[in-house]
Amino acid sequence: MYTNLVILPCHAIWKGGVELGETRDEWHLVNFQIDGYDHLAFKDHIIQSIDYIKSKPESFLIISGGQTKVESGPISESLSYYQLATNLIEDEHKHSILSRMSTEEHARDSFENVIFSICRFYELFNRYPEAITIIGFEFKRERFLTYHLDKALRFPLHKVEYVGNSPTPKDFSKPDQERYFKELDDSEYRFAVKFFEQDWYGIKKPLASKKSTRNPFKRSHGYAQSNPQLTKFLTILQQEDIDISNEEVRQLLIDLPWICTTE
Repeated sequence: MYTNLVILPCHAIWKGGVELGETRDEWHLVNFQIDGYDHLAFKDHIIQSIDYIKSKPESFLIISGGQTKVESGPISESLSYYQLATNLIEDEHKHSILSRMSTEEHARDSFENVIFSICRFYELFNRYPEAITIIGFEFKRERFLTYHLDKALRFPLHKVEYVGNSPTPKDFSKPDQERYFKELDDSEYRFAVKFFEQDWYGIKKPLASKKSTRNPFKRSHGYAQSNPQLTKFLTILQQEDIDISNEEVRQLLIDLPWICTTE
């Protein structure tokens, strides 16, 4: 029985190619992902995820990311990662590993990566995970642990593992690399953490507006129907600029089995 949900948040779309993700031109990247060779970190996330579930039989991997880019057409980030993963798994392990992987194709930001992956796990197994592992960027650790899992979802952090890596700005001198990582941390706070501090669920501007731009094909999920215990909560998340506090939204989760009630 699978009890540990492994979440792989996506950050780009792999176009395909014989280099299997090693070169930039195989990815749809935005400018800030180029200097740090982020595409190599994305590939490493996939490899780490595969290795993780190979070593942890209680773990099931869900790759999370929606159809975020017009230039890519209506292909989700998660499907592109899945397709790359199928090419990275050794043939003798392919069937067993692929049977322990699935996609979540609607998430538009990091909070949705978490809650929608939890919902997808329920769709697959008719129960919620007892533990969660996230494999992603190290500089996003606080965002996921403090704001998404602890504050927003009250998931007990002693049942959470975060496996992080970092971009590799290898074309830079050492002083420029230090500047790069400082700017990376500053940007993480200014454009993400700062807003999740005030808006745990991303239902107000600018977080809600940013999500709208990441759904150019106007896709909508069905998690409110497939997760009846979360229907009211997920319905609230679909409303922008609603006059409701973080605490009122969180109260809608009170009966969920994972809820940590100690403050």
